[in-house]
Amino acid sequence: MKKVIILLVTVMTTLQLHAQDPNFWIFLCFGQSNMAGQAPIEAQDLAVNDRYLSMATTDGNDRQLGTWRKAIPPLCRADAHLGPADWFGRTLLDVVPENVRVGIVSVAVEGCPITFFDKDQNKPLIAKEERDWMNGILNQYGRDPYERLLSMAKIAAKDGVIKGILLHQGETDAYNDQWRKTLRKIYRDLQQELRFDSTAVPLLVGEVVRKEYGGVCGHANPTINDIANHYPNTYVVSSEGCMPSDDNLHFSSEGYRMLGRHYALRYLEATNPQMAEVCRQKLAAAGLDKSQTSTSSLTVDARRTGMTLVVSASEPVDKVDVVSFSGKTVKTFPAHGKKSFELSLEGLPKEKLVFVFQNAKGKATKDIDITNN
Repeated sequence: MKKVIILLVTVMTTLQLHAQDPNFWIFLCFGQSNMAGQAPIEAQDLAVNDRYLSMATTDGNDRQLGTWRKAIPPLCRADAHLGPADWFGRTLLDVVPENVRVGIVSVAVEGCPITFFDKDQNKPLIAKEERDWMNGILNQYGRDPYERLLSMAKIAAKDGVIKGILLHQGETDAYNDQWRKTLRKIYRDLQQELRFDSTAVPLLVGEVVRKEYGGVCGHANPTINDIANHYPNTYVVSSEGCMPSDDNLHFSSEGYRMLGRHYALRYLEATNPQMAEVCRQKLAAAGLDKSQTSTSSLTVDARRTGMTLVVSASEPVDKVDVVSFSGKTVKTFPAHGKKSFELSLEGLPKEKLVFVFQNAKGKATKDIDITNN
């Protein structure tokens, strides 16, 4: 009898050690480059509350796969940068009870289509990927970003409770209903495999850089905004006031901070309106949610003819940076103050690229697909 009691005590103690903490809120984050984060990490981003944690979804010098670490950026991978998840968690911790911790599980692949996270079609698509930089990222996730997100979420869910899913992806392919349907399927796949209550776990979908700020993929926002009209417990996160970086594809450091705050506020609006009001008042009092507008007067017409880009600008252009959807500058062309000129596309990566036309007054951007000759 004594041995039975000892065994029961041991089992109960073990269960307590590994029980879910209802005050440990887990959020799954996935997407492409803007979710990974592309902006510089600055001093203010390094002061992180001990209650904010990040699950390592890759190995790295400062992280070990499948373990929790303090949520010091970068969160997604050791080679990523500042992103929206950084200030999402911090904003929540400013208003939630002090016994609540927040944990992030983030997987993002720069430039990827939404289908890379669809478990039923991603493997053959990933197998055909030829871009070295993207393969380098995919290799860090075992060449299956959905499976990596799922497996890390299962580990995280042993310690806490999944409270929401954040997506920032759409620059590549959010231009039709199929994107919306695929995203919903991914959410349902996660719900079924992780067994969370879909009525209690909202899906938050972020807008890309807006067209009025020069966003080269701003035309994806109508599709993104439409998703909440089709599916329950799905919410769109505004990118109003979230200013872009020089490529007009990704957000600036302050743009990511503001976008993270928008994600947090939208989550609270969906789950706790009273707490959302407290958050809103705090942000307003601190002057942290003011919209801004772009003042550049430069406009550009750029048309591809074969492997030549014919450019006509409203003002003299000093230089043109060519940026990949991974956020890397692959080439810079001097424009010598001309308003009309041609650029050779020979030698550039065969993919969709962002051309950033610049002068002293501002910049204009155009996305050009040079996949085919």
